[in-house]
Amino acid sequence: MKEVTEEEIAEYISQVHKKDMKFSYLLNAPCMSNMEYEPNFHRKLIEHLQWISDVGSDYVIVTIPFLIQIIKEQFPNLKIRVSTISHVNSVNRAKFYESLGADEITPSIMINRDFKTLEKMQKAVKCKIVPLLTDGCLYQCPFRYYHYNLLGHSSQGDHQLGGNYIDSCILNCSAIKFSNKTEVIKARWIRPEDLSHYEEIGIDTFKIAGRRMSTEWITRAVKAFSSRKYEGNLVDIIQGFTMSIGIENDPQAKFQQTVDKEYKSKLIIDNTKLDGFIEFFKKQDCISMCDECNYCENWAEKAVFFDKEQAPKYVESIQDYLDDLITSREFGVEAAKTKEKKEGGFNWNSETAEIFGKLILLSPPQFQPLAKVVISSLAEEKAKKRESSIVENNDMVEAFIEGTPEPFQPDMREGLKKYGLLNN
Repeated sequence: MKEVTEEEIAEYISQVHKKDMKFSYLLNAPCMSNMEYEPNFHRKLIEHLQWISDVGSDYVIVTIPFLIQIIKEQFPNLKIRVSTISHVNSVNRAKFYESLGADEITPSIMINRDFKTLEKMQKAVKCKIVPLLTDGCLYQCPFRYYHYNLLGHSSQGDHQLGGNYIDSCILNCSAIKFSNKTEVIKARWIRPEDLSHYEEIGIDTFKIAGRRMSTEWITRAVKAFSSRKYEGNLVDIIQGFTMSIGIENDPQAKFQQTVDKEYKSKLIIDNTKLDGFIEFFKKQDCISMCDECNYCENWAEKAVFFDKEQAPKYVESIQDYLDDLITSREFGVEAAKTKEKKEGGFNWNSETAEIFGKLILLSPPQFQPLAKVVISSLAEEKAKKRESSIVENNDMVEAFIEGTPEPFQPDMREGLKKYGLLNN
């Protein structure tokens, strides 16, 4: 988010209300380092909540139970939506959050296909159950809780690391997704065509995530879910699969049911091949029977496609950097295991390497490690196609243009122009 003044935020909320819409203010960090109990910080917290109320916010999205209680007691005009980060995954947990003051609950995405639990949950509480449709996280992801804590602490303005950290979670996640297509299908995203199945059990409100995405992406996703149909690559409207090499697909073009070499996306979930997919989950107990079933594997073979040449290289690049992390080489530990030199290694022009390091810093801190892996791997691929072992400026420029996800393209292009590497 760009720097904005309090006055600009107030004006924005005013414009939202003129459009007969509601505004939600996000306060969903899972941890505040216990600072909420320090008197001076607590005073600032209350002042901030007062400002959120004064500028006309309708909702606050919250994870921490203590914060929910404070808001309910001191700012009753603010409606409270419990974040999916709170992992509400049972009837009893939903009832607890409602008793704390919740008006709406976005349940854990891990129960998005657990129709029995969702139906019972909605019947047990008066507040709305609002499933998140567009989350591509791994099913039962082992990194999820830790990942949210990383993000929460990095968002603290006075944190000793100033918001900087290495997102090992997204590196691990990407390596798994781009090497095992079954995990792509297991992820608990919801298709536009399947919303009616949730309405049948009493759920009538849904959440589309994507605030860091472009207006074009958000509009595309909203249109798809509003029309209950999307004849294309689900990657275009779901988060969690776009940090790959060479995202160049044209979402407006007619989707090709037979995936061929002309289609540039490195991961494709062909939504036209998934009709009927959801029916199975109305009876299946995934939480206990996943190891006894090959349902998702069979559907993945039908509907999920990787670039057979680039996907393995992408995974190898990620694993190479992860190896630097887990052996402590990245942190300069003297006792770290020496890295074996691979055959066919690339050298970088010194000027190119220097500019590359500066351009990577234009990405949000949490994406910089992955961006470094993706873009450098792609740049070396460009050099290889020139039959050169030295990465030059043109290789790097092509890699940034081809490998930078849509939301970060403007900043990246401005950076290239700054160094005289891009004219338009």
